[in-house]
Amino acid sequence: MKISSRKYLGWLILFSGLFIIGCRHWDNFTAYFNTYYNADRLINEAEDEFDYQDEKRRIKPRVFVPEPKMFIRDKQKRGVPPFVREFVISQQKRQPVNIKLDSVIIKGSKILANHPKSYYVQGTLFLMAKAYFYRNEWLPSQIKCSELIDKYPGGEYSPDAHLLMAKNLLIQRKFYSGKILLSRTVDIAWQLRRYDILSEAFRLEAEVALYEDDLEGALRPYRQAVAQSDDGAMSARWQLDMALLLYRMSEFERAEAELVKVHDFSPDYMAEYEAYLYQAACLNRMGKYELASEILYDLENDGKYEEWKGYAFAERMNALLYQDKPEEMLMAEQYADTAFVNNPLIIAYYFSRAMKLYENDKYSRAGKYFGRSRTVRTPVFKTSHKMYKLLNEYDRSYSRVSPIFDRFEKGDDLNDSTKSEMAYYTFTIGRIHEQLENNDSALYYYKLSAESTPLSDEQSARYIYSYARTVRASDPYLADSLLEVVVDLYPLSEYGKDAITILGFTDEFVIDTVAELYKSGSDLRRFGEFDFAILQFKEVYNRFPKTDYAPKALYAIGWIFEKNLKLPDSALYYYDLLIKDYPKSEYALSVKLSIDYYRIIQSGEPIPDSLRTRTKIASSRPDRRKRYMPNPAQPGQPAPDALGGQAIDPLELLNNPSGIIKSAQKTLSNPQELLGSPKKFIESIDFPSNPLDLFSSPDKDKDGKNDKGKDDDKGKDDDKEKDDDKGKDDDKGKDDDNEKDDDKGKAMDSTKTENPIKP
Repeated sequence: MKISSRKYLGWLILFSGLFIIGCRHWDNFTAYFNTYYNADRLINEAEDEFDYQDEKRRIKPRVFVPEPKMFIRDKQKRGVPPFVREFVISQQKRQPVNIKLDSVIIKGSKILANHPKSYYVQGTLFLMAKAYFYRNEWLPSQIKCSELIDKYPGGEYSPDAHLLMAKNLLIQRKFYSGKILLSRTVDIAWQLRRYDILSEAFRLEAEVALYEDDLEGALRPYRQAVAQSDDGAMSARWQLDMALLLYRMSEFERAEAELVKVHDFSPDYMAEYEAYLYQAACLNRMGKYELASEILYDLENDGKYEEWKGYAFAERMNALLYQDKPEEMLMAEQYADTAFVNNPLIIAYYFSRAMKLYENDKYSRAGKYFGRSRTVRTPVFKTSHKMYKLLNEYDRSYSRVSPIFDRFEKGDDLNDSTKSEMAYYTFTIGRIHEQLENNDSALYYYKLSAESTPLSDEQSARYIYSYARTVRASDPYLADSLLEVVVDLYPLSEYGKDAITILGFTDEFVIDTVAELYKSGSDLRRFGEFDFAILQFKEVYNRFPKTDYAPKALYAIGWIFEKNLKLPDSALYYYDLLIKDYPKSEYALSVKLSIDYYRIIQSGEPIPDSLRTRTKIASSRPDRRKRYMPNPAQPGQPAPDALGGQAIDPLELLNNPSGIIKSAQKTLSNPQELLGSPKKFIESIDFPSNPLDLFSSPDKDKDGKNDKGKDDDKGKDDDKEKDDDKGKDDDKGKDDDNEKDDDKGKAMDSTKTENPIKP
């Protein structure tokens, strides 16, 4: 009996399908029992170990305080944010299960490689993501979660992967991406009815909002988390967190009502204790001291809360604080310091008392309690540390300025140094008040500082600028006027630059100011008004110390005292100031050697080798110029010319042209002799090989140094006067050329032994 081809094909397809299905089931079977089962078992054992270690760790009630307006939250700019720190497994905690986590990753890799189409790929990706997460390998864990979400967006593990990936991002401080993924987690958890994931996502959204100082924004996710959770213990925990958030916001009535609701769920003994403790705290701040005392009495006499008696006692101390019983508070503090040393909630009580003293303007006593509240790391640590520093600085500044301020109010005549001291301390007090957000007090002290400071004080720009900044809100016209003063007097200071930007001035304002001021001093010096010139140069140095004109101004002052006023000691003072303030400037380098030489001569000490006169060493090479150059003259005498007379000195030609003419007249007094043998006369002239040698002084050695110091000084001084007469307005070029040449003539080199600064 023959089977038709159609029936044969049908049976073949049927048997092939059954074979494929059987193979797939076999693949799923082997994948499960060989690898996936063991991987899942190992990850569960690791998580049980983590829970066991958490239970062994001693747990303490948390510390919360109503946050004042200047409260500083303990935020870490680096590292793991505090609200996800509970998810991070420490190395010590992970060490017993390290091998198991490695095994999970290895087995998962085998499933993905050998059984890529089995039913267990989705679960395998999630197990591997958790293993990487427990090993603190955030990026590999994030990648595995992303693979799972991409391949199985609606799978049973998709909500878990979304939540785990959000935790990875938040731990890495990727808050924007983390918030987006939390929102997607909420959507997928709603879709798949995963209320456990949904409530956890809501809680994390609230924690992120709380971390970003959005207190009101944190309440909504907490309410949603409580409403969606079907776990009584988790609902109690989140209800407690929402109530404590209201307590921190000083919403004591709302917080007390929400704390009562915690007991409607299934809180563990820690959540139950915290709910009662902070309910009593709310009642104390609402003035319901008897109800609070009853709750605290029950906590103190409950055996399972025996180790936490210090927390209840701290709340009794708060009750005394709000009832204003100073004697009983003092006795309670003495008892707490011995019975409950460094209890965190008692430390928070010291912070509360310090804040109350501060609000009553008792800064000195408040500072002492702020110092006590920063001995233990609590949520009030940073605020206590800041307040302690500010109030201590306030006490020091106020004690220093009080005597001066009393003299100031009496109308006593204060010198500039006393005024500067008063301005500094009043400014410091104003800055402290500004940081404490006491704006009226800050404005008062800033104004006092700006009005008392002498304009010669470099810090005056800061005082006036701060006064202008604080007064702008109430009087913009006055603020602009004050900024104009800063720009006019201190344009190159950081406050002057800010003022220029605020007022819309251009950069050329400063450049033109300092240039004109220096030019004024140069003109006064040229016309012989040396006293006024010195004042202008001093103004350049004092007002514009960071410009290129400042070292030039000091050099010019020293030059006037040395050359014009003949006061070497005064010149030496300004040269020293130049070397000290601008050691790398060309002006400082040009006078330093002379100053060192002058001081050694004045002291009578032996001249060091570095300043001794150098001896010219004759070269072994023949000087080809000898056949062209005349015989050198003796020191102090001009060299003879080729005719046996005296050669023309180029410097003498410039300094005394009339004398050269008379000498020439003597040479040509007998023209007949010249005309008698012109050829012989011309041959007798020793022409140089280089015409430019005519303008070289015959007294210069090969280093270009001139032994005739005084004559050179005179010639170069005349050069300077001629340049001045030509009316050069370019001060930089004129002063650089003249002053450098003059400096070379002041015996600054080592070839002279006379005083470099002449009396």
